Amino acid sequence: MDNDPWSEASQDYLEQLLMGDPFAPLKEDPAFRALAEDIKEYGQNEPGLITPTGILVNGNTRRAALNNLGKEHIRVGVLPDDWSWGDVDSLELALQLRKEHKRDYSFINFLLALDEQVTRGKSVEDICKSFRIKEVPTYRRSRWVLAFVKEAIKRSEVATADGAAVGMRLVDFERDQGQLEELWLHFTQLEKNDPDGAAQLREARLVGLLLDLNKVQMRNISGEGGGFYKAYLAPRLPESIKPASAVPASVSIPGLTGVIVPGTAPAATEAREFADKVLKARTVTAAPDHFTREEVAKAGELVKAAGILMRDSIKIAEGSAKKNALELAPADQVGEATDAIKRSVAALTAARSTGGFDSDALDENLLRLRAELEKLAQHARRGDHEVGDGLKWLIKAVQA
Repeated sequence: MDNDPWSEASQDYLEQLLMGDPFAPLKEDPAFRALAEDIKEYGQNEPGLITPTGILVNGNTRRAALNNLGKEHIRVGVLPDDWSWGDVDSLELALQLRKEHKRDYSFINFLLALDEQVTRGKSVEDICKSFRIKEVPTYRRSRWVLAFVKEAIKRSEVATADGAAVGMRLVDFERDQGQLEELWLHFTQLEKNDPDGAAQLREARLVGLLLDLNKVQMRNISGEGGGFYKAYLAPRLPESIKPASAVPASVSIPGLTGVIVPGTAPAATEAREFADKVLKARTVTAAPDHFTREEVAKAGELVKAAGILMRDSIKIAEGSAKKNALELAPADQVGEATDAIKRSVAALTAARSTGGFDSDALDENLLRLRAELEKLAQHARRGDHEVGDGLKWLIKAVQA
């Protein structure tokens, strides 16, 4: 496709992709089969578009369906002689994104189509208008996700015996739309105040994607509290797959002479190295024909071990989160009660100003409050924990 896109072999391959399932290109897409059946029964309803030079601009999937049905002709509209590639881009987007189109962009194809418009120099405003999306957050999220996936693919590359490089593919991330979009949201929120925790989050969730963890498991991988990798995963890694801990003391920024910044924090560096190990292992297990049996077996063992370690660490993290929530529940409830009393003060002031203050009702509820505070003080002073100023005040107040 890159070297000779108009050749018969390239066009046959393109037709195979058009017929294929976005999640598994070697399998026929049910949506394509449904389109073919519709055309078989009702014929071609919408014409395609073609340039005067014979390039089919819109209608390629219909053309593949017609060919698959043994049809010799396709109805098309011919663009005028003064057509340009800019016209083609605009038409392709406008027609593909119409609500009545037969086949939506897949997740990855949407990201690539948007990226193509950026490459062609289109403004953000024009791109968002063409794709019917909002600049924030959809546009920025889409750009971040594609860059993240492309970087992961590059990091997954493994050299083969013949000197070639094999890596993961874009289609390997086709089913991960929800996970990737949620990662972008959590990463950008955390990065503002905790860049190291955000970096750990990004790498640990990348590993989670590679190991096919479910949504609930992924959400227990957080960057808060020192980071999931540092707090839960790193202490459980055996020496055989533990990443190197060496971290550069400083990093020079390319293109900015004399500008030195601190090196990446150790936990984030280790998390990235561990993710790289899993990325490369996944590449080897997914392409066994390019590697020896020993290499495939070793990679499979690493992926299996990583899966066990991740799931065990997630269970511990989940238990810790529940424990923390239970421990903080009393303080949270008192905090809510404090807020309610603040609102009561404001309401009392407003009632006095209008002369509508009901002292008897307030007195009755204050007695109920005192009874509950006495219970709180009784339970809170039990145990061997240190009695702070707040609890001392409460004990004194209910004894008065």
